[in-house]
Formats: sequence, structure tokens, C-alpha cells
Amino acid sequence: MKMRQRWLIIVGALAGLSIFTSACGDDDTSSPSGQGGGGTTSASASTSSGGSSDGGGGGTGGNDGAGGGGTGGGGAGGGGTGGGGAGGGGTGGGAGGTGGGGMGGGAGGTGGGGMGGGGASSTGGAGGTGGGGASSTGGGGDAGGAGGIGGGGDAGGAGGIGGGGDAGGAGTGGGDPEECGLPPDTDPEPKVRFINALLPNRQNTPVGAGDPPALRLYVNGAPVSDIEAVSPSRVAASVTKYAKVTAGAITFSAQSDDGTGGAGDALTISADPLTVAPGARYTIAAIGILGTTSTSSKPRLLIAEEKFTTPSCSEVALRFVSADSNSATPKSFYIDRSATAAADLGWFTASAPEGLLVPLSTRAITVTASRSFGPTGQAPFSLSAASLTGGRSYFVIETGEPTRVANDARAHGLLVVPAGDDSPAVFVRRDPLVYLFHASPPPTPSSLVVYSGAERIAINLRYAQVPTYTDLPPGESTLSLVAPGSGTGEGGAGDAVVVDGQRTSPLDAGAIYLGGLLGTTGETGDKALQLKLWRVQPDLTGTFTTPRVLLINASAKAPSVDLGYWSVNADGTRGDTFTPVLTDVAYASASAITGVDFVPPRAADQQWLGVRPAGSADAIRSVMKTLPTNWYAAVLLGDWTSSDPASAAQLMFVRSFGIVPAATQVTLPSP
Repeated sequence: MKMRQRWLIIVGALAGLSIFTSACGDDDTSSPSGQGGGGTTSASASTSSGGSSDGGGGGTGGNDGAGGGGTGGGGAGGGGTGGGGAGGGGTGGGAGGTGGGGMGGGAGGTGGGGMGGGGASSTGGAGGTGGGGASSTGGGGDAGGAGGIGGGGDAGGAGGIGGGGDAGGAGTGGGDPEECGLPPDTDPEPKVRFINALLPNRQNTPVGAGDPPALRLYVNGAPVSDIEAVSPSRVAASVTKYAKVTAGAITFSAQSDDGTGGAGDALTISADPLTVAPGARYTIAAIGILGTTSTSSKPRLLIAEEKFTTPSCSEVALRFVSADSNSATPKSFYIDRSATAAADLGWFTASAPEGLLVPLSTRAITVTASRSFGPTGQAPFSLSAASLTGGRSYFVIETGEPTRVANDARAHGLLVVPAGDDSPAVFVRRDPLVYLFHASPPPTPSSLVVYSGAERIAINLRYAQVPTYTDLPPGESTLSLVAPGSGTGEGGAGDAVVVDGQRTSPLDAGAIYLGGLLGTTGETGDKALQLKLWRVQPDLTGTFTTPRVLLINASAKAPSVDLGYWSVNADGTRGDTFTPVLTDVAYASASAITGVDFVPPRAADQQWLGVRPAGSADAIRSVMKTLPTNWYAAVLLGDWTSSDPASAAQLMFVRSFGIVPAATQVTLPSP
């Protein structure tokens, strides 16, 4: 555009013609200030003296000057056009007004041509300079007007050159590509960190009994000065920060710490020598079971060079490690509800170094094993949105005791460890384990199916029988019970919905819950059919020497009750003294979740239990029953007022939490 404009200016000047061009948009034309006798031009015009000797005092061509540039919002205002002076020998037209700076620079005004009346014509005014636009290219100045007609008129002045526009701004959605993950590590020195994930030699022992020792990482026989000794807790504290080591031949080892920074004598775990390249990064984990010598379970060091495939911003890379106490193999890892395992691992092994790319939206990892892996054979772990960050890589170490009932530092869980920097690790506990009983007597249907939302999660929920079991995610769930009829048991035609859409209270990860169907068909209010759950905290097997019991009152027609025992005569018959142990437990409530010692006296290898209305000395229902040493949840169910064996009141002693449950039922005859 500028080359074309300049070419027009030159041609116009040589030919003595007035040429009007518009390089960019429409110019606003300035009105002349008027014509009069000779004198000075108005403000923006050049000053001119005298008229032509032949002309009769022609007035000076006035010019208002620059045309105002239009407001930037709609485009540039055009430059004003210089008005030509009339009269003999009049002065040349004023310079074109300057184009206003708007979004695009307006074109400069046209220089006015002098109109001499027989005398020498004055030179046309120069075209105004185009204003520089804010983002568009400035318009070029218009060509200067041709010299006036007359004797030897001078050539019109050259048009002004349009001002250059500023660079355009970035368009919508422009800018740098999305950034995520970690910046490249250009440090040539290798880095290592250490995780202590050793397990104790015995399961179901209290924390503090037989704990593996704190370990410290060594390189070629010397402790790594920037890595402290760490204990095998199931929390982020078991993971050290990265420390620099020297590239070359290295033998890593872990040694129990004596508290002074040196090596103790209790435990040393050594790895095979390897060559560490400059810039390499390693995560080293002590895994295995303390005190064992078998190849599959003895303590060893997992040397994991961090060679993850780089994930996109909508992905993460996961490398799985099987390091729990259960020897059953393989351990299969599933992402969300995929039917295909992401990894199948042997005991104390890891998946491929490059990891597995999974969506950032992943919210669950489920681990399965063929046996001794809880009642459902699987352990689901729910991940919060904050657990993973797009573009990052993670080690996912499955650790702890899968059947442990205590929600403590040895519980089953996933240690999720970010790779590449010292971001804290996160310990993810197993989803809540839920046991469900059926405590509503006929005519409430038996053999029910349990749904969470639209998903079937448990079957064979039968009246007064061993509880069924399932896993639920942390937080609230909506449960329904369906009695299969001629339909499929999925709430369709022929099926009966017994309880529909009942919300649970918030459930905690790592916890165990016991509950079920309470109430009576046809009742309303607090005696209507309902689902209710209680958190229970069984004791670890082997940590108690007498039976321990909690009581749940699930009998809608029973009063608040006491559970206790009777004295026993020498011949094994029931004595006369009743001792209440768990007292005043109302319908739809439970005693302390930890249970209490329950030690009925014994004679002739017999014990006598009893249930009575709270505080009453009468109407005590008695049963001869010996309780072995276990942790029990005693559930009172049935119709307290009925003598029909199919619906009469009974106690169900539920045991074996953490695994497939068992139960013992005893009828409570009317007094």
C-alpha cells in the first residue's frame, strides 16, 4: 500500500494534477475557514504574502488544519482536506490535516492545490501525515495537490507519508501453551531418596510390638549425609527428600540406625552394584517382611530409576509396587472400574519403569488377590481430586495388612509418592468395609439385594442370617433394598422395592461398619423400615484373652435393654444373680463401638446369658450359651412380643470382621 501511494504522489507532482486517494477508510473533510482579502491564513495553514500583480487581491486560502481522528472504537477518523486558496497568485492550499489515531491510522488529508490566476502558482500543501493506529497499520498520507493552473505553476507538494501502526495485540485464546508437570531437571548430579516400607514379621500385632527398625540409606558403605533415618510408618514421614550422590559405580544399602548417625548391628539390606549415570534420579524403597529369609518375602531394596513416560496435562503416569503382607499372587491393579488390569504383580515387585499413563480424572484404584484379601477379595481405594496433579508421575506402593481391622499405621493402604521433587506423599486408606444384616421379621421379604444408587453391591441379605458385605466409597451413599420376584432383582417388573433411596451418614476411609434393615413392614415413624449403619472398632485378634462384646438393639418391638449374664450353679444350671454389662441400649442404637469385656461365670462347662428391659428385675430372657474368646457384635432382633419361632426375639453374635463374617444365633424365650 505504501509503495502504491508513493508512486501516485510522484506521478501527480510531475503531471501537475490534483490526485485524491484514500489508503485506509473514508477521510473526514475539514471545512475551509472562509475566503477574504489577502492576509494570513488561518491557524494551521502556512503564512503567505501578497497577491499576484495581475490578480485582483485574491484572498488567502484558509485551512482549518487537521481533521480530528475518529474515536478508536469504530475505526480511525480521516484527515481533513486542505482547502485551496483562490485568487491570482494566491498561496498554496494548507497542509492536509493529520489522520487521527484510532484503531487503524486514518489517511492523511489531501494537500490543497493553489489556483493562481495567471501568475505563478504556489506550491500545493503537503498531504497530512497518517496517524499511527493502536493495532492496525497507519493509513498513508494522501498525495499533495497539483500546482495551480497559470504561468509556470509550481508542482504540488508531496503527500505526507502515513504513520506506521503499532503491532496488533494477541487474539483471543492466544498466549503460551498450557504448562504442567515439572520443568526439566538439568542438574548433572544424580539424586536419590529413600522409602522405608518394611513390614513386621507378625500380622495383627499392635503398633509398637515388633516394629521394623528405622533405616538409613548408604552409598558405598557411607551414609548419605542429607538423608535421615526413617521408620516404616504408613505416612509421608517414611519418605525422605532427594539428596545428591556422585555418578559412577554405586552399591546402595540400608542399615538400621543406632541414633548417632552411624550403622547399627540389627539389620543391613544391600543391593547389587550398579552404575549411576549423570542426571539420573532414583527412588529406593526397603520392602519385605522383617525376620524372614525366603526369596519371596525377605527384606530387599527396590532400586527404581525414574524413567516415566512423560504424561500430558490431562494425564498422570503411575508405577505400581506390591508390598503388602499378603503372599497371594498375583496382585492385580485396576483403574476406576476398568475390566482390564493395569498391572499384575508378584509379591514385593514393581511394574514397568515407564509407568502407566492414566487420565487425571482417575478417582479409584482397586487391588485384588485370590485369597486373604478381605471378605470381598478386593480392596478399593478412592482418590480425591487433590491426590494427583496433571503432567506428574507417581509411585503407588500398596502396603500394610489387607485383613487388619485396626485403622492404624499398619492398616492396608496406598502410599502415593510424587516423582521428581519433594512434594509430600499421601497415604490413601482402604474404602469403608460394610457388613449388613436383616433384622426385620416377616412379613418383610427375605433374601434381599442391596443397591448403591443404580449399582448392585450385595446379595443374599436374609433375615437373621450371617451378614452380607460390601465396599462403599468414603462419604455418603444412597442405598436401596430390593426383593427379587419374577423379575431380575434389579427393581424391574416383578421385583419389590423394600427400602428406597436411604442416605447413609458420611463413611470414613479405613473404617468398618455394621448395620442393616430395621423396622417393621407397615409401620410408620421411627418403627418404619429403615437402613442404619454403625461404625465398629473390633480389637486385633490376639490382643485380648476374654470375649469382647458390643450390643445393637435392632428389635423394633423391644424396649431399651440390658445385656448381661447369670450366676451359674455347680451343676451348670442357672443361678439367681443377674449382672448387667451393657445397659440401657434403646431401639436403633448401639453401645460403645469398641465393645467391652464380657466374661460370664462358667460351671460344668456352661454359661448363662440374659437380656432384660433396662433396669428391670423381671422379664429377663435367659439362654445357656458359651462364648469363645472373640470380638462380637451382639444384635438383638425379631419381635420381642412374639413366641413364634419364625419371628421371636433372638441374639445374633457376629464375629470375624475384616474377613468373611460368621454368626451364631440364639433364641431368647419369653420369661
